[in-house]
Amino acid sequence: MPIRLALGSVVVFVACGNSSVEPMYDAPDGILDSPLSQPPDGFPADAEPDAWEPDTMPPFLASITPVTGTAVWLHAPIRLTFDEPIEATSIAMTVTATLAGSAVPAQLAFEAPSTLIVTLAANVRGVGALDVGITGTLTDLAGNVYSSPIALSFVAPAWSSIAIDRGYAASAPELAVAANGTLYAAWLVGNAGARRVVVSALVANTWESLGGALGASDAGSVAIAIDGNGEPLVAWSEAAQAHVARWTGAWTELTSPGSANTVALVVPPNGEPLVGLFGATAGVRELAGTAWQALGMDITLPSSIANTPCLAAGAARKPVIGWVDAQSQLRVYRYDTSWTAITPIAVSAGSRMSLAARGTALAIAWDQYAGSYGVLAAQLSGVATTWTRLGRALDVDISGNAVAPAVAFDASGAPVVTWTELVETNQRGALARWTGSAWSVVGGVSWLDNAVSSPMRSLIALHANEAAVVATSAAGTVRIARFNGPRIAAAGMTARASIAGCSFAAANPPALLSQTGCFNLATPNRPVPHAGLVPYDVVSELWSDGAKKRRYIGLPDNTGMTVSSNGSWSAPVGTIMIKQFDLETTPGNPATRRPIETRFFVNDATLGWSGFSYKWNVAGTDAQLLTDGVWTFDWQMDDGTQHEHQYPSRSQCRSCHHSSMGPLLGVRSEQLARWNDYNGVIADQLQTLNALGIAPVASAMPFVSAQQPGETWERRMRGYMAGNCAHCHNPSNLSVKDLRYTTPLAQTNLCSSISPGNPSGSQVYQLVTSRPGMPCLGTLAVDPLASQTLAAWISGMTSCP
Repeated sequence: MPIRLALGSVVVFVACGNSSVEPMYDAPDGILDSPLSQPPDGFPADAEPDAWEPDTMPPFLASITPVTGTAVWLHAPIRLTFDEPIEATSIAMTVTATLAGSAVPAQLAFEAPSTLIVTLAANVRGVGALDVGITGTLTDLAGNVYSSPIALSFVAPAWSSIAIDRGYAASAPELAVAANGTLYAAWLVGNAGARRVVVSALVANTWESLGGALGASDAGSVAIAIDGNGEPLVAWSEAAQAHVARWTGAWTELTSPGSANTVALVVPPNGEPLVGLFGATAGVRELAGTAWQALGMDITLPSSIANTPCLAAGAARKPVIGWVDAQSQLRVYRYDTSWTAITPIAVSAGSRMSLAARGTALAIAWDQYAGSYGVLAAQLSGVATTWTRLGRALDVDISGNAVAPAVAFDASGAPVVTWTELVETNQRGALARWTGSAWSVVGGVSWLDNAVSSPMRSLIALHANEAAVVATSAAGTVRIARFNGPRIAAAGMTARASIAGCSFAAANPPALLSQTGCFNLATPNRPVPHAGLVPYDVVSELWSDGAKKRRYIGLPDNTGMTVSSNGSWSAPVGTIMIKQFDLETTPGNPATRRPIETRFFVNDATLGWSGFSYKWNVAGTDAQLLTDGVWTFDWQMDDGTQHEHQYPSRSQCRSCHHSSMGPLLGVRSEQLARWNDYNGVIADQLQTLNALGIAPVASAMPFVSAQQPGETWERRMRGYMAGNCAHCHNPSNLSVKDLRYTTPLAQTNLCSSISPGNPSGSQVYQLVTSRPGMPCLGTLAVDPLASQTLAAWISGMTSCP
């Protein structure tokens, strides 16, 4: 339909989709005050009335993006487009916004010819209903007034994600966020030998493909950045040659910056684009007009690059490059007028790294193996050439594999790290910020929940150096999520349900697990705990021949725990502590996990603390109470072998759970001071238990786990002994050794059983690596983590106090 523009006594006709102006009719005053029955002079006799009648209709709000009622990212604009051009000087409107009922700053802007844009302040964070109201007036070019109030409602989830699919993803998506909130992603698609580069832009809530696939044969790597004009640049490698293209409505390939097997791309603040070239050497080129200029001499590699290299720049012409090499060294080089090497860090074979720069400050994050993979981070600034480690490993669960970190600096200069991690049977995506003294979970809600595939490398970008966008891919599917909030993680659980319905009579224990009411067993091998059972986990867990465990606290309603004189927590009569033992019938594959034992430890008014074991049936539909005695049972593994599991007697339970360090062993502040995954919500465990009225404290210094990368062998082994040995080996019980974590090594009497530099000749090593040996109860198999950690500790000793 044509658009009619009335300018005083001049009617301008503009055909939709065409910017040309048709002949104008200068009518005498008053001639257009009433409808005309015939076209005025200058119009064809058969012209439709729409072409020459005056515009008397106010503007109509034609579209709103994102669509109301849908999930939004708080940092992307809301666009309101009218059906005809708006007179910019006529806009007299105000905008208000609330998030979860609280007012948040919002701005209204005009985008010619007919769009209003609502944006929230960059520091807005949160979840819940986002309500936007716009009041006031505006007019079209004919002077028709629009005055209807506008009310918009959206939903802000913790993470906003929009599905995207352009074929089988052969790499994790590289990210770039423009100043206007538009998100760009570039990644490889297709099978090896025919991989191509694809790029998409997320405008509001819609992904738009930027042209077709790039590349001619087989792309090997890809990178993306936004240049100083707000235009996307994409780099990729192909046939050992680097390519760079700019998007200006179509892709225009620039001159090749040189040869490379892998490329990286960055645009520093107020600087020109930089591309990193990695192959037989490593170097950086800067775009000068249409040509690339080398920054310094290329670096000769001490060893070949073993994983994806990184490029960052905190200022113009100040690039930083880094990679993990084939010698398991994390190497970083910083450029000023020449390249300077930062002191390398010894990592693990297969470690992945990420690099960020802000001004003269640098930050790195990497994964490292120590019985399992964990994520570590470090930083430096100024002219320093030695890294400063930032706290302990960032893992949610130190015994699970935390991998593929990505690091960035926020607006305050604090490092922010994201990573993926296998927590029990789910891959989680976590985000944490360095507070200056410790890592703090950001938001709390996991940005990834994938129970099948291990994700590839993680990526992170920060819009306006604040709101995080994270990405990875798994099983050929791209996953991208944008963070809304909250800024600070809340407790993992907000309320404690009643324990009513879950009970245990120690004098007359139920014959079947189903009769306790503590689990819903509707799905075989997938017991669901009673809502009143609060999950918890420990830093240094007791070895149980490779069994996986889930732990629960069941307190009588309206009761809590206290700290006893030996440091353990005391629980009131009626408390039910439950530990579920699971077996992966294919070790390392969480999808094969099934329960084999559920153990109750209950505080009875007459019998005191008593333990009871339930053995699951092969069908996984229920578990039967075992009579008192030591039992073993062989469980079928998927490879045809048998796994022998031991079920303890009730007297054996008491022999470990005694008053010298208990009777509750794992429930103590040093063991519970960690993060935990509460069904996709990652939170500080002690703070959560405290908020629920369970924990008597809200913070503590945790044990060092044997799987804590970056720690000394001594501290890792002492942490293992604290969790596995100290409940027996302490001055109040077996005083021959004092293996409490806080006891100085010289006072433990361990050195009497150690031959420095000679693990096999050390009595403590012989006991730990033997069955029967140590521990003397509850285990039939040697813990490989204990034997490896103890051997490494003793091997490195030249003396023992």
